Amino acid sequence: MLGARLTAGAGGLMNCSVGLLYVLPESLVRRPLQPGQVSAVALIESVGPSWTILFAISGVVLLAAAIRRRGFIRAHNLAVFVWALYGGAVLFSAALTEPPAPIITGVIGFFVALMHGCISRGCAERGLR
Repeated sequence: MLGARLTAGAGGLMNCSVGLLYVLPESLVRRPLQPGQVSAVALIESVGPSWTILFAISGVVLLAAAIRRRGFIRAHNLAVFVWALYGGAVLFSAALTEPPAPIITGVIGFFVALMHGCISRGCAERGLR
């Protein structure tokens, strides 16, 4: 149980940190695009503070699971959704920009989503609901 709690807590802190970064100056979050180009990440963010809200909510849900000792599966599944959406937006944007943008952040996002999915599966197998 301690490992599940520590993992959820660390994931929660990570997601809250990423959400906080999206409140800080844009230069800390992304490199400037060429004039006339827009990224899917920025487009989603133009609706409102989408990334801040998504990452913060998933981070708080993960932290709550760690504290309450339940809700691990739902918390990690929410993190899967957020990280997969983020990774997909980064990769989609990288494919459409000219010159192509680096894809490392999108790949990391997808693998973080995969890890949360694996952790969720492990929690289910161990009966940690």
